[in-house]
Amino acid sequence: MQSFLSKIAQVYCARESDAMLDYCFIFPNKRSGTFFRKFLAEHTPAGQPMIEPEVTTISDFIAEFSDKIEASRYDLLFTLYNEYNRLTDEIEDFDRFVFWGDMLINDFNDVDKYMVDAHELFANVKHLKEINSDYLTDEQKQIINEYWGENLPLGSSERFWTHVTNDGEPHKNRDDFMKLWQVLAPLYDNFRTNLAKRRLCYSGMQYREAADNLKRLTRDDIPYSRVVIVGFNVLSIAEVKIFERLRNLGIADFYWDMNFPEFIRENNSAVHFIKKYIKKFPSRYDLNQEPVTTLPKVEIIGVPSNVGQVKLIGRMLEKMAVDGTVSNPSNAIDTAVVLPSEELFIELLHSLPPVYTSVNITMGYPLKLTPMAALLRNIVSMHLRAKKIRGEWCFFHEDIKDVISHSLLTAIAGKTCEAIKEYLNTNRLFTVSAKDLRELFPELSTIFYPVDDLKEAGKVFDYTLTLIQFIDDALQLTSDDKERHALEHGFLTRYRQSVEQLARVAAKYDITMKENTFFHLIERTVSGESVNFIGEPLNGLQIMGVLETRALDFDNIIIPSMNERIFPRKHYTRSFIPDLLRRCYGMATIEFQECIYAYYFYRMISRASNVTLLYDARTAGARSSEMSRYLYQLLYLYPDGNVRHRNAFFDIPATGRNKPLEIKKSPDIMHRINRYLASSDEKRYLSPSSINCYINCPLQFYLQYVCDLYIDDDVVDYMDESTLGTIVHRVAELSYKRCRGDKPEIKITSELLDSLMNEKVELERLITRSINESYNKLPNNSPNPDSEYVNDTPLFGQALVIGRTIVHFMKKLFELEKQWTPFYFVEGEKKYRCTYKLNDKITVNLTSTIDRIDRIVDNNEERVRIVDYKTGSDNTDVKEFTNLFEKTGSDKRAKAVLQLFIYSNVYAMDNNYHGPLQPMLYCFRQFSINGIQPVKIAKEPLTDYRIYNEEFKKRLSAKLSDLFNPEVPFTPNPHSDTCKYCKFKLICGQAVEN
Repeated sequence: MQSFLSKIAQVYCARESDAMLDYCFIFPNKRSGTFFRKFLAEHTPAGQPMIEPEVTTISDFIAEFSDKIEASRYDLLFTLYNEYNRLTDEIEDFDRFVFWGDMLINDFNDVDKYMVDAHELFANVKHLKEINSDYLTDEQKQIINEYWGENLPLGSSERFWTHVTNDGEPHKNRDDFMKLWQVLAPLYDNFRTNLAKRRLCYSGMQYREAADNLKRLTRDDIPYSRVVIVGFNVLSIAEVKIFERLRNLGIADFYWDMNFPEFIRENNSAVHFIKKYIKKFPSRYDLNQEPVTTLPKVEIIGVPSNVGQVKLIGRMLEKMAVDGTVSNPSNAIDTAVVLPSEELFIELLHSLPPVYTSVNITMGYPLKLTPMAALLRNIVSMHLRAKKIRGEWCFFHEDIKDVISHSLLTAIAGKTCEAIKEYLNTNRLFTVSAKDLRELFPELSTIFYPVDDLKEAGKVFDYTLTLIQFIDDALQLTSDDKERHALEHGFLTRYRQSVEQLARVAAKYDITMKENTFFHLIERTVSGESVNFIGEPLNGLQIMGVLETRALDFDNIIIPSMNERIFPRKHYTRSFIPDLLRRCYGMATIEFQECIYAYYFYRMISRASNVTLLYDARTAGARSSEMSRYLYQLLYLYPDGNVRHRNAFFDIPATGRNKPLEIKKSPDIMHRINRYLASSDEKRYLSPSSINCYINCPLQFYLQYVCDLYIDDDVVDYMDESTLGTIVHRVAELSYKRCRGDKPEIKITSELLDSLMNEKVELERLITRSINESYNKLPNNSPNPDSEYVNDTPLFGQALVIGRTIVHFMKKLFELEKQWTPFYFVEGEKKYRCTYKLNDKITVNLTSTIDRIDRIVDNNEERVRIVDYKTGSDNTDVKEFTNLFEKTGSDKRAKAVLQLFIYSNVYAMDNNYHGPLQPMLYCFRQFSINGIQPVKIAKEPLTDYRIYNEEFKKRLSAKLSDLFNPEVPFTPNPHSDTCKYCKFKLICGQAVEN
């Protein structure tokens, strides 16, 4: 089917070829004008000379009737800010103004494009009762009704103001709105006056001025003998007035593209406006277009992935080249891939088949989506969140990790990035001094150089430009992929230009800002910029955005991202002008946008031969998606259309409990395991924790203790359970050790415990040092680094609160232990290494650290106690002995008690002790509720481990013997208690039982 633009070119070449010298053809965008020139050349008879007419866009045409030029975004924003402050008693901080200044500019733009009387719209409500609530004149009502095509119930603005000025309790948001509304009329006037004095304007102001100027011009004043307006669909009122004037002067010709199937033309928002325009602005010539009577072949495909959509597009294009759907893949100008979402652009480029040697990209790629922008965004965020601690700028660990994890930075300095990550994890640093980072890692010192005064625009801009240059130079030196560096260099250049432009405008207006605002402005500037690609517009496969398709026709069209909120986009009404007033004055509303995008969609597909529409079909979780309303319309409102719907799936093998992960013990693996045997020369030691790990999940033991895989814990901004436990252990150890001194043991009496409780200063000193060592990671200030840790830096913030909690723990411990006095403290944090015989063939190496060993006399019987401190939620009650090795019913496995049995055996072996030995759990969190309770098994207090020890050794030997059996593989043990906090659950991939 002949395209719309080709038909117009054919008609004009046939009838007006000799007269087009002073004709002007106006199009919605430059792309359609470029294609029109191509069709003019095609329809000009061979050998016949023709002087090409003027081909322009509506914006450029309107600019010809104005003596002003359109100002930059920030020229407008800074000008508006200065004018606003002149009208108000209180100077508004630019930092607050910047977030709603754009909204005001957009509103003023709409006011002018829709030819609204600003003084009537922004009426001062103080005089509401003195004026007629219906501000519209009969002429305005007629224009609005003609524009919308029906007698709209415009509503009453009085109803709006009655709501806003309703008497009653004061409402801050309402009062703030009224305060701003009362200055909008003078602000609008002063803003326009200021711009006009400098011959500047915004888009709507230029449109309004052109409409007013054209009223005074005669036909002789227009530089064209004919103005041909092509391919528009929804007009602003200013455009309507301009077109009316050109029509009345007798020099206008209009061509509207509404060649849709009848069932779409009858009742669809796509043709709501254009049906009126066809009557109001008729065409001079009949194009005699072949009528479109039905929809083309349309295939709707659901793909459960965004990347999957572009991969499928690549396969489809390849198939179309093979089967002849695309006749010339090297110049597939008849085929377009239209992207409603720019996020798929890069993935699409990587998915194109090599047979398509020529590709024309008509859409700009948003600068905010480039890797460069993402890296700079991370760096800016790091600086915005930086804070001064003890006079030095410090960055948060998570911000540093975001920066050093970025692919561009790892390409520049991969080893340094890994070193920084290791430094953060090893030292468990929550905040890091910028000075330390620069000194330790000079290769990236430019990135970690803090901006001392974020209020100084010059310093912020200088830092940003230095940073851009550093990254560009580093990429050039390290990148082996010259093409990729050229692409990144292009992104960097565009970023630099945006920052330099903002710097020039900010310096020009000399506006004072609070800290961080300049960084925010840079972010806002970049978010609105795009990178344009150079190409031959009339050659190759066309990759374009939705707006670029206006007035263009293609035989083959592929559109991904056909999901609601993407196509059509979700439009938020960010405006100070309420929707009711917009309707009252005939301004654009959400319905306006719906008409625009519906027209784009149906016009795009109507003339095509093959249309493929893809959408994200995911339906689970936060990524759930919904088909676009246009797809539903094709499927259910137009069932007679040639529409096919199917789903595409990924052919991924099923994983989960049907295929459990199993690691067989190869000779190499057995060699590693055997290092835990007493007979090995490469001695490794099993600990109570590793034994618990093996019983919990053999696969986890394999990954952690055989393969030595360790996943670093995330550095968090709070004290985790492990760190709290370390500190409590340390304070309890030192409290008793300082009393014992160099003696082998010390008698603990009630008087001594009272003394420990009352020595508040000494207790707080122990706690402060322990927190500074284990949590704050402060250096050891002791003159002898090998001696006891000393750092008495006062605690603050959360550390201070935790310190007070530990004071409470320790005082409660001392008080509760009076019930056992007198007892003898023997040792704290005692480390043991020994061998343990599992059976006649297997003896293993064991290592243990016992929190506390003491002796106690109870009922004239002396026994040793093995005490394990716990700050978690461990339970001293064990329902039955088997719970030490397995979970029964709803009861968790008694891991802590199993550890105590191991400690007891290690102590007994090392000291050749055969007397009574009592395992004890000190659960600090339960002190205030239950006090100190003995371990109970089957509800009976355990006063001597020997009661169960033979059974314990038998079960332990059976469990650990499997570890050294080459026939028993490592398998997972999926369970919610085991898997919930497992660091390897993503590697394992097993289903977890609930």
